[in-house]
Amino acid sequence: MSKDFNDGIASVVNELANERSAPATNQFVASRISRVEQRAMFRSGIGSKIVRLKSSYSLNDTLQFEKTLDEKFYNAHLAKHVKKAVRFMLGFGRGIILLNERGADLATPARNVSISNIKLDVFSGDMITAMDVVRDLSSDRYMKPLFYVVRGKPFHYTRVIDFTYVEPAEEDLPHYDYGGVSEFELIRAQLINDGVVERASATIIDKNSTVFHKITGWKEALETGQEEFIVKYMRQLAKLRSIYGDGIMDANDDVVTVTQALSNLAEVDQISLRRLAMVTGIPLALLVGENVKGLNSTGDNERASFQDMIEGLQSEYLQDPISQLCAEYGIMNVEFKENQGGTPETRIDFETKAIQNALLLAQMGEDHIAYLKEYGLSKGNEPTKLWGFGDNEAED
Repeated sequence: MSKDFNDGIASVVNELANERSAPATNQFVASRISRVEQRAMFRSGIGSKIVRLKSSYSLNDTLQFEKTLDEKFYNAHLAKHVKKAVRFMLGFGRGIILLNERGADLATPARNVSISNIKLDVFSGDMITAMDVVRDLSSDRYMKPLFYVVRGKPFHYTRVIDFTYVEPAEEDLPHYDYGGVSEFELIRAQLINDGVVERASATIIDKNSTVFHKITGWKEALETGQEEFIVKYMRQLAKLRSIYGDGIMDANDDVVTVTQALSNLAEVDQISLRRLAMVTGIPLALLVGENVKGLNSTGDNERASFQDMIEGLQSEYLQDPISQLCAEYGIMNVEFKENQGGTPETRIDFETKAIQNALLLAQMGEDHIAYLKEYGLSKGNEPTKLWGFGDNEAED
């Protein structure tokens, strides 16, 4: 029997301990949630908030550009499509931006496309299926589709900007249409636990005591299959029950009230929220929308943890597709800013020190513009004009 254990220890004298051993009696299982459930989670209150928090914090004023005109063009024409695609990526594991060339066959590779002739369309992963997946190990598109099919229409990959979330194991890729795993599938158990606690608390508030009716002949009615009439009678009584109404019942019947007290409801609610915060990477205070609790708590640890999660999301899942989209419009070297987190005061303090360092570099004859661009503080050659180093007439 000990061969069934994988935790390194088994009791040789207590079989009951072996049978109750958690590693021996439990295992992880996983199944893909349906698209119907994904859509339900996407529109739920807690699911929507998680998606909005991650997408907004990762994209609101976090990108830096080489030129001011590039930044203005991105904000005016591309930003809203990127934000929508990222929300779909989080909710459904994939979101795509289609470079819809008017009048062209979208199933053919894109060649010499005029930017003025492109219309951007965004689709969620629950509408997308993969076709003609590449299995050549020497190809750059190994285990990626050549065509994306939306509503029966194929789009060539050269016309698609693909935002994909957490990559599943290669054996599971076909089940995800060679895309990513949605945020909701990763946190499904925690979402359900939170929903159960929420539903239980509301039900107990509504029914803080249970009424038991002593009905004469109930046992005989069950034995003879005549309980339907008694149940109908009790249902009518339950409709009359309320805290502001009077109840009516037969004089021969008896009623016993059993008070229900759910102990540790606050602790259970806190545990479910804490685990939800843990798996999403969103600090509990930010997820719930409350101040950080505890003596001398400033929230610095929570902000740092949240910023680490946001920067990981940006570097792993957003940088490449955003750079690919911008390159289609001739916008190069788009990067996420270094100094994103912290309070406005800490950011101002950081920027002040960076500017002072850049001034010293300029006096030493070093490339102070590159230093400022690295930290997202340069707008073209504007600092050169401000300090009088170099060509004051240089264009942005």
